[in-house]
Amino acid sequence: MQPLSLALAMTLAATPLPAPAEAALCAPSAQVAELVDCPDQGPGAYQAAYAAAIWPAEEPALPAEKLPRPARVLEAAYARVTTPDAPLFMTPEDALAGNASRTLGKGFVFVQLVEAVPAGDQALYRVRSGEYIRAVDVEPVEPSGFQGLRLTTRPAYPFGWIVSNVRPSPAPGVPASQDVRRLARYRVVQIFGAVRVGAWNWYLIGPGQWVEQRAVSVVNFHPPPEGVTGNWVQVDLYEQTLVAYEGTEPVYATLVSSGLDKWATRPGLFQVYARLKDDRMRGAYEPDRSDYYYLEAVPYVLYFDGDRALHGEYWHDRLGFKRSHGCVNLAPLDARWLFDWAAMGTPVWVYDPSQPDGAKAEAAAVGP
Repeated sequence: MQPLSLALAMTLAATPLPAPAEAALCAPSAQVAELVDCPDQGPGAYQAAYAAAIWPAEEPALPAEKLPRPARVLEAAYARVTTPDAPLFMTPEDALAGNASRTLGKGFVFVQLVEAVPAGDQALYRVRSGEYIRAVDVEPVEPSGFQGLRLTTRPAYPFGWIVSNVRPSPAPGVPASQDVRRLARYRVVQIFGAVRVGAWNWYLIGPGQWVEQRAVSVVNFHPPPEGVTGNWVQVDLYEQTLVAYEGTEPVYATLVSSGLDKWATRPGLFQVYARLKDDRMRGAYEPDRSDYYYLEAVPYVLYFDGDRALHGEYWHDRLGFKRSHGCVNLAPLDARWLFDWAAMGTPVWVYDPSQPDGAKAEAAAVGP
C-alpha cells in the first residue's frame, strides 16, 4: 500500500481524540497561517486535512474481476403475503370450498411459490410446504440484484459503496449544487482523502467530489484475529460490510444488513457450525408479536452464533443499513458465493468499531 493510502486507511479506521483540556485554540486566521504552532483542531485541522487530500495523477483501477451472473438471481420464486391471517389449503378443492387447514398469521410473511395452479374461478399457488394459497393473498417479489466484488489483490486505496443517493460537494462540508448529478446507490467509489467536519468525515471520491460518510459504506481490511488461519470472514457492524479472506488476503467484499440495535448482531469470533442451502425462519420478540416474521426457504444459510446466520435475503434491498433481528443479511448472489466458498468451521469475526451513534438510519426490523 502506498504511504498516502496507508495513512488514509489509518485515518478512516481511527476515532479522533479530543485535544487535551489545557491546549488553547488559536484564532481561525492563525490556525490557517501557522499550523505548526496551533492545536490540530478547527480551521487549522480542516485546512491541513484538505491540503493532504490529493487526487492521484491517474486513478488506479480497482483490482476486482466481474463474476458471471446467472439468468435469475434465485432459482426459486417468492411472494409477500399481503392478507393478514391468509388461509392455506391442503388441496385446490379445499380452496374452492373455503376449507382452510391453517393461517399464516399477521406480520412480515413471505412464501416460496412452487407453481401456479388454476382452480375454478380462482388462481392458486402451491407453496414450499405443499399447501396452496390464493393468488389474491400474495404479491410476487424480485430479490436484489446487487453483488459485491471479487478482489484479485488488496486495493491501493480504501473503497466502498454509495448507500444513499447523493450529490457530491465541491469541498468538505459545503452544500452540493442542485445542478450536480446524483451518485446512485450501490455505486462503487474509491476514497483518496478524508476531512473531518463536525461529527462526520467527508471523503474525496473524485476530482472536486466530496461526500459525507453517512452516504458511504467503507470496506476496512484487518489482519486475521489471533489464532485464525486459512479462510475467514469479517463483518463490520458499523460500516455494514463483509470481507472474505484467504489468509491475510481479501478475496471478496460486499454490503450486508445486520441486526438493529434492539436485536443486535453480537460481536465476537465465531465459527460456521451449520450449512443449509435454504431454511425456514420465523419468530417474534415483542410481547405483542408486532414484529412477527415468517420466511420460507431463506437461501444459502451459514449459522455461526446460535440462531444468528449469514444468509441470503429476498425481501428487501436496503443493504448497507441495519435491518434484521440479528442475522447478517446478504444479497442472494453474495450469499451464494459465500456459501460455496465457506466450509464448516470457517471463522466469522464480527466487530463493531464503536463509532458515534446514528451514523446510518435504521428501519423497522424485517425478518431474521
